[in-house]
Amino acid sequence: MSTIDQCVFCKLITLTRGHHIIPKSKGGTTIVPTCETCESFIHKTWTHNELRDMYNNVETVLDNEKFQKFLNWRLKQPTTVIFKSSSGKFRDKNKYH
Repeated sequence: MSTIDQCVFCKLITLTRGHHIIPKSKGGTTIVPTCETCESFIHKTWTHNELRDMYNNVETVLDNEKFQKFLNWRLKQPTTVIFKSSSGKFRDKNKYH
């Protein structure tokens, strides 16, 4: 369910939805408000295993160089812009990783 809130990643006040920091399929229970744009970038960039093992909190995602480049672009866009990329554009193609 979407609500107006502040995205924990880009800090914009916009429509957000609950995002599991560690994917629910990997045992995650912590949910944070995340805009569709940031959530889409996160899931297009890292696998569920990478999110569970390496990017398992807001700070590690924010500290990542790829995310910082994305964030610099994101903050120049109107809040109504929604980022969508082709599936797995930046992710490792090995689905068993």
